[in-house]
Parts: sequence; C-alpha cells; structure tokens
Amino acid sequence: MRAILWGPFWSQPTLDEPIQFGALILVSVLVGSVGLVYLGFTRWVGVDIVAWWIDRDHVRRDILWGIVGFILALLVMLGLTLGLQSTFGPPQDAPVAEAPSLVGTLLLYAFGFAVAAFQEETLFRGFLQTAIGHRFGKWPAVVVQAGVFSLAHVGYYPLTAWYLFLTAFAGGLVYGWLRKRRGRLLAPGIAHGLIG
Repeated sequence: MRAILWGPFWSQPTLDEPIQFGALILVSVLVGSVGLVYLGFTRWVGVDIVAWWIDRDHVRRDILWGIVGFILALLVMLGLTLGLQSTFGPPQDAPVAEAPSLVGTLLLYAFGFAVAAFQEETLFRGFLQTAIGHRFGKWPAVVVQAGVFSLAHVGYYPLTAWYLFLTAFAGGLVYGWLRKRRGRLLAPGIAHGLIG
C-alpha cells in the first residue's frame, strides 16, 4: 500500500503537512487496519484477532515486555544505523529526521500504533510468523518474517538507503522474538508502536 500510495500517485506527506498526513493515517486505518487486517483475518481467514493480541491474565506483563522490547529495539536499531553510517557514510538521499511539532508528534504516534503496530504486527508476527512456525519451527519463523518485514518497507525507504532495510530487519527480529517469548502480539505491538 505504501509503495502504491507514495510511489507514482503522490509524494509521501510530511509532518509539515498535517492535514495530508492525517488523511493518510485515516485512509490507512480504515483500509488497512479495519478493512484488510481486522475484517480480512476475522471474516475471511477465521482468526480470533483479540486472542492473537491480548491474554487478559498477562496484560501487565505484556505491557512491561513491550517497554523492554522498545528499549531493546531502539538500542539495536540505533546502534546498527550509527555503526553502518560511520562505516559506509549515509546514502545521498537518506531521510533526515527533524524535530516534529506537537501535532506532528501526535500524528507520528497515531500512525505508529494504529497503522504500523496493528497492521504490521498482525500480518508479520501474527499471520506470517505463526504460519512459518507451524511448518519450519519457531526460530526460522522469526528470521523469515523479519526478512519479509524488511522488504515490506520498499516504498517507505528509498532503495539507496539500504541500511534502513537492515535496521527494519533487526527490528523485525526483536518484535518476532517478543512474539515468540510472550505468545501474543501486545508486547511487540507496544514496542513497534513506540518506535513506529
């Protein structure tokens, strides 16, 4: 969806354009989160998404593991990015982060939790990791879903910013490990949403 929306039809909205960015979040939530992920999995595939995400007896522990996962993912991804940039230098058209406004920060967290965390955790750590795990084992599932997760960022990152795909892979490993360890998607969803 990112590659189609941000590719030939329009440029990627930035936080300087809060209305367009907010519209992108709304469309992504309605089409992706509600339509494809929620209705798709609950109706077409027959998955109990609530059971994938929440174990009512372990919500507090999952929240704590989500925070631990966020710190771990942040350290791994930041260390990898800084290490690769210091070794190879940044790509010419690498995205440059700017300090967002308060509205921009709120929009980033809305995107991070409603779109990145819910959609991507359900698809990659919920569906893909589970399916691969049943066939090939839990650790191969963690690695394969992280690779597919990294490739899914084509259109979001420029292809010349190759190190960002490696950091997405590293993040996918952390989120997959959290899913494997906790058995539900709440902990990786919190970690991913805070990074998101």
